[in-house]
Amino acid sequence: MPRLNLLSVVVLGACVTQDVVEFGTTARFATYPKMLFAAIEASCADPADTFRRPARDTVECRSYLAPDTTAALIIEFDGTTEQLPQLVLRFEAARDAPGYVVNYDAYIDVPQSSGPGVRVSQQGPDVSRRMAEIFTVSGGQPERLE
Repeated sequence: MPRLNLLSVVVLGACVTQDVVEFGTTARFATYPKMLFAAIEASCADPADTFRRPARDTVECRSYLAPDTTAALIIEFDGTTEQLPQLVLRFEAARDAPGYVVNYDAYIDVPQSSGPGVRVSQQGPDVSRRMAEIFTVSGGQPERLE
């Protein structure tokens, strides 16, 4: 199975210009998306990455960002230096006849000194197209935006 670099999907996704259909944040799978979850875990292996599986049907890859990006996010969103911002790619599967539906969310979590962190969305047409490619390679059918 080819190793997918999910961080580059989100970060470099904005560099791609194509006139193709825009996809949403969901895909349908005929069976449980174990190949997708395995690919996410395998791709979340860099030293700055942390793979988490908070529930059986939920996986996420958390990645620290470059120092200049981290500093800019802390300043922009009044973050804290005790906990650094991270890019979060979160996938959740749910049973949905006749198979499963998988939702993903891509955001940067900027921890605050008090209260919950600030979520900076990383959604957009380029990220959606890249995620649609990942879903397709993993056996899913991405849902198009109408």
